[in-house]
Amino acid sequence: MKNMFRRMLLAAVLAGVLTGSAWAQTRIATVDLRKLFDGYWKTKQADAALKERAADLDKEYKGLREDYQKSKEEYQKLLAAANDQAVAAEERDKRKQAAEAKLKNIKETEETVVQFERQARTTLEEQKRRMRDNIVNEIRIVVNAKAKTAGFGLVVDTTAE
Repeated sequence: MKNMFRRMLLAAVLAGVLTGSAWAQTRIATVDLRKLFDGYWKTKQADAALKERAADLDKEYKGLREDYQKSKEEYQKLLAAANDQAVAAEERDKRKQAAEAKLKNIKETEETVVQFERQARTTLEEQKRRMRDNIVNEIRIVVNAKAKTAGFGLVVDTTAE
């Protein structure tokens, strides 16, 4: 038992001595990538462009919603006119057909609005992701270049999750 304990102690000491010299040569730098990303001028420029794009899409979305609401109101009026008992039966049938056509138009408009909203959200998220990835890659390239010139062997991001 003592002999085995001595061998393990000797192995641990040798491992520490041999790897200790390798660790002594490696200099480690830390960087806060989130802080660099948030403070980078291109990030602010890209955020402004994204907000502008989002505002344009929101304006277009509101226009589609207004058209949808107008169509809905027109349908209600046509439906009320189709149920008017003061009008002849033939005229009521024509108005019911017009109301049905308007209802079909409303359904198509509603689908268009939902599809536009989904597409706009996807487009903005994709654009934001691409922008973020490009900026992070650019920052990493600069950080790695500075680390090499300063003699650091390893750069650790302190905000990495």
